[in-house]
Amino acid sequence: MVNLPVVIPSPVEYRQLEMTYGLSSLEGVEFPSPGSSISSPPPDKIGVYLKTLDAGICFPLTDFQEEVLQKDGCSLLMLTPNAVNKVVAFEMICRANGYLPDYFVFKFF
Repeated sequence: MVNLPVVIPSPVEYRQLEMTYGLSSLEGVEFPSPGSSISSPPPDKIGVYLKTLDAGICFPLTDFQEEVLQKDGCSLLMLTPNAVNKVVAFEMICRANGYLPDYFVFKFF
């Protein structure tokens, strides 16, 4: 596995990221420290790519999003932005039409 260099945001970039994605250090959000790896986050933390946030994931995850991850046996870090987008889009379509999203229906989406 190749470990790519970690980009540490400047204080100005940090504030921009907080505003863009609704993240807050008050909620325990931490940006990586030098020498860290997204695949080895600190205890009680998860690594999330910015592209995953761009795809529509917000925190905390919805019950449906957690169900998809649990039943598929994967973590958020394992999903591509396209897969995240598919989960988010399916849930939005269901809710916009007055239905609760269903995992088994999602598997045929």
